[in-house]
Formats: sequence, C-alpha cells, structure tokens
Amino acid sequence: MNIIPNPNCKKIRGSHVLAVSCAYCKTLIAHYQKVGESNLVKMYNDRIIGGVLDFSKYYGAIFCPNCNERIATRYITKTDKKEAYRLVPSAFNKKKVKNL
Repeated sequence: MNIIPNPNCKKIRGSHVLAVSCAYCKTLIAHYQKVGESNLVKMYNDRIIGGVLDFSKYYGAIFCPNCNERIATRYITKTDKKEAYRLVPSAFNKKKVKNL
C-alpha cells in the first residue's frame, strides 16, 4: 500500500496522530493530526498527513479504494471557511499511532 503525502499538511503543536481506516474492509484511508480528546467528526484537509488518496486534488467525497464505500463528504466550514471532510459515523475506524 502506497502512502501519498499531503502537500497541504501543516504540523500542529499538541496533536496526536490517528490512523483512519475503512470500517468494512479495514483498509487504511489516512493519517490525521487530531487535537483534543473529543470524537472525530471531521478531518481538516491541512491536518491530513498522508493517505492512499492524493489529498492535493479536489474530491467531492472520500470513498474506500478497496470496497468503494463512502467514508466522508467534502464541505467548507461556516466559521473559518476551511476545507474539511465530514465523516460518516459508522464508516470508519480510528486508532492512535505512536510514531509515524
């Protein structure tokens, strides 16, 4: 499996890295920098470290490359006008990664 780095990624201080995978077939989707201990509801594009998709391109939605299930939908946040992906609650699993 080839991980494609995200050129839009910025280091976030005080964050931890999560491995986001498909809930149906367990395929890795992305590595994400999460701040805080709350639930993972959305993924900001500039916090995605890398994944199986090229996140420098425009995607309307994220689909699993293996089983073709929808993982997330792209939208622009109202408060800070940033690009993010709203995750489908039952379509993904997350796991904390120590070293990347």
